[in-house]
Amino acid sequence: MKKPGRKRSSINTPAHINIDKLPDRVWFNASGAGKWMLSFYDEFGTRKNKRICGPEAKLAEIYQAVEAQTEKTVATFATLSIEFQQTHIWKKLSASTQKDYLNCHQAVVNRATTGGKMGDIPLTKWTVGLIRKYRDKRAEESESRANKELSYIKRLFSWAYEYEKVPINPGTGVKKITIAPRQHYTEDLDYHYLINIAKASSYWYVQYAMELAYLCRMRMCEVLELTDANEQDNGLIIYRRKGSKTNITEWQPRLRTIWDELKQKRTAILKSRKQPHPIKASDRHVFISERTGDKIDVSTLQTAMQRLTTLAVEQAKKDGVEFTKFTFHDLKRKGISDTSAPDRMASAGHRSPEMMKVYDVKPDLVKPTKN
Repeated sequence: MKKPGRKRSSINTPAHINIDKLPDRVWFNASGAGKWMLSFYDEFGTRKNKRICGPEAKLAEIYQAVEAQTEKTVATFATLSIEFQQTHIWKKLSASTQKDYLNCHQAVVNRATTGGKMGDIPLTKWTVGLIRKYRDKRAEESESRANKELSYIKRLFSWAYEYEKVPINPGTGVKKITIAPRQHYTEDLDYHYLINIAKASSYWYVQYAMELAYLCRMRMCEVLELTDANEQDNGLIIYRRKGSKTNITEWQPRLRTIWDELKQKRTAILKSRKQPHPIKASDRHVFISERTGDKIDVSTLQTAMQRLTTLAVEQAKKDGVEFTKFTFHDLKRKGISDTSAPDRMASAGHRSPEMMKVYDVKPDLVKPTKN
């Protein structure tokens, strides 16, 4: 039977290969040093060409390469996700974003379904309905994690569509779960109780991080990014994340004391390690590890907060006092709520009243209509 396609040409083809004995769909690309190519259709029906051998390959090696290519597994969510994690785009992401995406990757690929794990489902079977079903089931366990994992799925397929790895983006149109913003206000008693627990622990940095988060209305990542370059004559300049506006928190005795003590602690750590201060002010982080001398990262502070909170709950039971748990991010919420009304929006760096609704959680004190 006649082989499909046009007859191969021996022009520029390596002389040691009999072109009549080549496998179907194999051809020689003479550009550059030359290479043997395989034409094939992917799982989406798109014709593609792939290099399988160099110009010196023998006929048996070409057959082996074709067989290896044919036996390759179908592209799945897991293989697509791993491929994305090798790209330049991935490498430009911040360390915290990469870590969160890796957690999302693990959650999605290991999710059990009736047909096996989600990560093993071929890309051809990923649909809007499948993603929506995953979001809804995950939301029954954790709405916030469902939204984070949905964001990763959408980000992954958006990249895959842009680079023509999939013909459609199945994540388009799948919306996040609407979650009511947290409205907890951390009472002073709870705040100071945990501060005292932190002071008595080995996690020396937690008390300073809490105070700065409260006094300057900062996120955890913003606190840990503080360096000598943030220190200004009139206060601390805060470079805020997530679209908030950079501002300066003016010095007052409590803030000045916290900042100076923190710098003294850093100096003591570096001295004990016989480690010099970095030359550039922007490289001199104030939160550094006693063990390594490097900047303390978010996961370290998160772990410390979790352990201290558990310890505070247990100690409160022994002391016979009431203690209500709060998150580190609640400290920003408390700081904004405790700021006088006219200055709240500017102090938080928020650009719109809508952003303030998430953080201004303390009731305003108002006068009655009439005496």
